[in-house]
Amino acid sequence: MSDDRETSTINMPRAAGTLNARALTRHREPPSLPCMPHASHAVDAHADDALDLLWFCQLAADGEFLGAGPHRKPTLPYLASLVETAAEMGFSSLLTATNFHAEHDAWTASIATLAQTRGAGLLVAVRPGMFHPAIFAKMAATAASLFPGRLRINIVTGSNPAENAMYGDRESHDTRYTRTHEFVDVMKRLWTEPVVDHHGSFYQTTGAVLEPKPSPQIPIYVGGHSAPAQQLAAELADVYLVWGDTLPSIASRLASMRLAETVAGRRVRHGLRVHVVVRETEADAWLAAERLISRIDPAVRTAFLAAAGSADSEGQQRQRALSSGASLIVEENLWAGVGLARTGVGVAIVGDPAQVAAKLRAYQSLGISTFILSGYPHLEECRRFGELVMPLLRSSRSDGHVGAVSGVGVAPVT
Repeated sequence: MSDDRETSTINMPRAAGTLNARALTRHREPPSLPCMPHASHAVDAHADDALDLLWFCQLAADGEFLGAGPHRKPTLPYLASLVETAAEMGFSSLLTATNFHAEHDAWTASIATLAQTRGAGLLVAVRPGMFHPAIFAKMAATAASLFPGRLRINIVTGSNPAENAMYGDRESHDTRYTRTHEFVDVMKRLWTEPVVDHHGSFYQTTGAVLEPKPSPQIPIYVGGHSAPAQQLAAELADVYLVWGDTLPSIASRLASMRLAETVAGRRVRHGLRVHVVVRETEADAWLAAERLISRIDPAVRTAFLAAAGSADSEGQQRQRALSSGASLIVEENLWAGVGLARTGVGVAIVGDPAQVAAKLRAYQSLGISTFILSGYPHLEECRRFGELVMPLLRSSRSDGHVGAVSGVGVAPVT
């Protein structure tokens, strides 16, 4: 996502003395929450769309514990197994992250994985600061032609100045969004116009021609909490993404997004990126959540906080705040423990299958119709979610279908 970009789990060595998991989870009584608006007053124009469920394709070491080994290498066979398992479980696509520390470059790994698989597609993250829009427009159009209906693009503006500098990008937060707007605009024009002449603040093209045009159009995803991010998404995206948060916070975020959409004169789908810890019983789910963070070294945790504090992303700052409160239980069945050792989204829905399905439906009642989910390790948790939760989501729809994508031109998984 934009200032909501994804990163890999921070690799932390297991220390001789580790934190007690229950101490990390603290108490399980959720704090008192503000009253929610009634669902009938909160649903947006896309609330009745078929749910589109995506999983996460981990391009860095995967494993059972956050920040500790043993690690599973992101080999091509493993990435392919993630995609094929996700397709089998009913997911339409998988998000790939982009950051300097990931083991693989997102574009190279994604194209290789698409070539090895069928069914589910990939939502590939790209940073505008790394490509000229005319070049990337051709790269994406080629991939869309080779893998029809399986490519989506997640525009990542970047959230950490130190990490951006590793790529040679030293632009400020708002300047990055201005550049991203120009990047997406030029890219989309090349996909639709015969010839493109553009002389902007960041990019220049004269007589640019792109053939063949991608058909259907490649869906564009944009995330972010800031006003520039929402303006960008409202004007140019197909799907606006937010990171997991409490229901009142998501309702507030979507309300401001709808205002931006009104100004832009268009509507987009709304999506949520969140982790999931589901087990057959709620007690087992909480035990699994505690186990996930049971090997984090306190000293490394301190270093992680210092690094995360340099982010200029409003979304990242919010995730850090959620994992730094008096309790990691920030709302019923919503846990911020992942944020102790992972940048990007740091919250997870935790519970038994019925509780997880109900939480997803609660977000849907606010206007969320796209969910990007994940769990550690990603292969096993993908299958677990598919077997335990997908049937409940299907049974709550009269047409019995979950994976279709409405209005963004992507072939559904059948």
